[in-house]
Amino acid sequence: MLAILLAATLSTAIRAHMTFLADDLLEGRGIGTRGYDLAARYVSSQFEAAGLNTSLQQVPLRRAELIPEESYVELIRANGERTLLAAGKDCIMAGDFRGVTDVEAPLVYAGFGLTAANHHHDDYANLDVAGKIVAVKGGAPASWATEERAHWASTKGENAAKHGAIGIIRIWTDEDESFGVWDATVRSYSDIGTFAWLDGETPRPFLPQLRGTAWISPQASTNLPPRVRIVNHSRMSNVQSANVVGILPGSDPALHNEYVVISAHLDHLGIGVPVHGDAIYNGAVDNASGVAALIELARMFAAAPPRRSMLFVAFTGEEPGLIGSDYFAQNPPVQRETIVADINIDGLSMWPFDSLFARGADHSSLKKNLAAAGEPFVPDPFPAQAGFVRSDQFSFVRIGVPSMILGAERSGEARSIALDWLRTRYHRPSDDMTQRLDFDAAARFTTAIYRIAEAVAQQDVRPKWNRGDFFGARFGTALTRE
Repeated sequence: MLAILLAATLSTAIRAHMTFLADDLLEGRGIGTRGYDLAARYVSSQFEAAGLNTSLQQVPLRRAELIPEESYVELIRANGERTLLAAGKDCIMAGDFRGVTDVEAPLVYAGFGLTAANHHHDDYANLDVAGKIVAVKGGAPASWATEERAHWASTKGENAAKHGAIGIIRIWTDEDESFGVWDATVRSYSDIGTFAWLDGETPRPFLPQLRGTAWISPQASTNLPPRVRIVNHSRMSNVQSANVVGILPGSDPALHNEYVVISAHLDHLGIGVPVHGDAIYNGAVDNASGVAALIELARMFAAAPPRRSMLFVAFTGEEPGLIGSDYFAQNPPVQRETIVADINIDGLSMWPFDSLFARGADHSSLKKNLAAAGEPFVPDPFPAQAGFVRSDQFSFVRIGVPSMILGAERSGEARSIALDWLRTRYHRPSDDMTQRLDFDAAARFTTAIYRIAEAVAQQDVRPKWNRGDFFGARFGTALTRE
C-alpha cells in the first residue's frame, strides 16, 4: 500500500529531481567536473534517505583530448598528390592515449571489416593488411539480425588489429547520411573527449596496435587513395568520476544474495559548442529523467523490499562509450555471478505513449516478466537504432547478465514531439527544462519499470538467456544459459 501511495506523487517527484539535475548550475554534468560531482552527491543523498546502503564507486579515468588544429588525415594519391582533411570538419578524430601518433601506410579497403564465423563471413579473407591501414564502412550485412549487426559493428577496430592492421579509416556512405548528416555527427563528437578507465596505468578499452583512427567525410569517402597518413596530437589528463551505488537487501533468506540491478547514466556532455548562445548541454531527458526515475524506484522498493536484493546504480561515463558501466561490470561491489539481471533506463518517456517495447527482452526469459507492467508491448519500432547494444545495459550483457531497456511507441502529436526532440534537442543545449514535457507520462513509464523489476526480483528462478540465443551463446555463463 505504501508503495502505491508513493507512486501517487511520482510525477511531481520526477519533475523535482529533473529540475535540479538539469539546472545550469550543474553545467551539463560533464565527466570529472564539479557539476557532475554535485549531481552524484545529490543522488547519493537521495539513496541514503530512502534507506539504501550507499557508496560512491570512484572510477579512475584517463581523458585524451584531441588538439584539432594539430591533427589531420592526408589522402595520398598514386602521383604523390596530398589532400589534407581537417579534424572537426573533413574528418572525425578522437583523442589518443599516447599523446602523439603519426602513421603513414598503404590503404586497403576491407568492406564491413568483420569476421563472423556464425555467418560464415570474413571481409579479411584473401586480404593482406599487416602493417597497413584498412578502410571500412559502417554497420554489417543487412540480412543479419539488427542487434547482432550492431554488436558486430562495434568489433571493427579489434578485428582490424587481430589481422595486423596498424590503423583504421571509417568511410561515410549514403546509408550513414540517411541516419544522420555528416555535419551533425561532427558536432556530436567534437567536444566530449576520449575516456578510458584505468587498470593500473593501462587504459581500457584501448587498442595500442592501431596507431591511427579516423572517420572521413562523404566527399573523401567516394574516391579512396592508395595511401593515407593519420596524424593525431592529444593532451591527456587523469580524472576520477563516481558511479553512485545503492543496495537494498532482499527479504528472502534464500534469494537475498542475488541482485537485480536498475541502472541509469548520470553524466551528460557538460559545456560545449554554443548553439544559439547556449553552451550548457543540460541533458534533461537524456538522462536526468532516467536518474529521477532511478531515485524514485529506489524509494518505492525500499518501502516494500522484494525477495531478491536490489542494486541501484547511476553511472558516469556513458556518453563517451559506456565507460562507467564497463568499470562497474568488471569491478562490481558484489560477486559478479550474483547479479541476475539489469534493467537500464536511458531516458523516460516524457510524452504520452500508446505502448512499450523492451529492447533485449526477446533474448532471455525477461520477456516473460513484461506482462507484469500492465501495458501493451510491441516489437521495437526503430530496430535500425540497435538501442540494445548502445547503452549501459550492454556492459552487463558482456559479462553474461540478461538485460533490457524500455522504450515507448507513440502516435499523433506525441510522436511528432518525440521525433522533433531527436532532430533538434538530442545532445544539444535545448534538452533542458524549458521544453514541453509530460510528467504524468514519465510516471506511467516509471511504474511499468517498477512492476517488471519487481516481477524479476520476486520470481523463484533467476533469468536465463534463451536456448541458442546469439548473445547468450557469446557471453552467457553456466548460470545464465538455458
